[in-house]
Amino acid sequence: MMNAFCLETHDHVSFLSCRPMRANWPVLQAFSTRLGGVSEAPYATLNLGFGSGDDRTRVVQNRQRFGRAVGFDPECLVTLRQVHGQRVVFLSTGDDPTSVRGTQADALISDCPEIPLAVITADCFPVVLVVPTVPAIGIVHSGRRGTAERIVPTTVSQICERFGLRPDAVFAAIGPGIGSCCYEVDAASAVPFLAQFSAADSVVRPSRPYHVYLDLQRAILLQLRAIGVPSQHIWSADLCTACHAQWFYSYRRDGMRSGRMLNVVMIRSR
Repeated sequence: MMNAFCLETHDHVSFLSCRPMRANWPVLQAFSTRLGGVSEAPYATLNLGFGSGDDRTRVVQNRQRFGRAVGFDPECLVTLRQVHGQRVVFLSTGDDPTSVRGTQADALISDCPEIPLAVITADCFPVVLVVPTVPAIGIVHSGRRGTAERIVPTTVSQICERFGLRPDAVFAAIGPGIGSCCYEVDAASAVPFLAQFSAADSVVRPSRPYHVYLDLQRAILLQLRAIGVPSQHIWSADLCTACHAQWFYSYRRDGMRSGRMLNVVMIRSR
């Protein structure tokens, strides 16, 4: 499904965008790469995470560069304190965005125009949700624990409840994250996935003794389908952050001194 995505470069800053979302609806959307910033090794170059250990002034400059390239004001970004849980936060028209920033949660929903929502990743999957008919948007940080706890379908359910919709009104873009090729975990970590998915689903596959490979992207895709989001409404970048060191940061690959990607979605004013 990579053909639904394109690598855009503006002012030397490169990011992935989902063509159908940007072309068909008043939505700004971008998954950042590591290309086009000012950070030095090991964070070279477009590190967008303040908690990474990088020089804060460089991260600020990188966010300014990314905002200019994509088309949003980084000062208006709404981000969370991500905790690998299943809490979803709603930002409504008239709410003060600063009241939401830093909330312990892993998903944001909003119907506010010109307020960019974002999650930080470095192997976990960013998932952008769009409901064109409202319009409303959501963005989710879904790692192993969040995926096991069904954070993405939980967010879809809350969008539907909030706006009186069915899941077939929702569109989803799954950004880059660690692929099953590189994501080996101990067998105990796979137990919640074995409870949710059958062997035929291929979410869990054998590795060395007492270890398995997990396919989080496929798990998220199957969860979206199971809740009622049509397959034709779901696009996956199908890019492994650990494999593609030239494009992405990866905590699994690089450890504590890894940069971070910023994934953003915003409703444009008509």
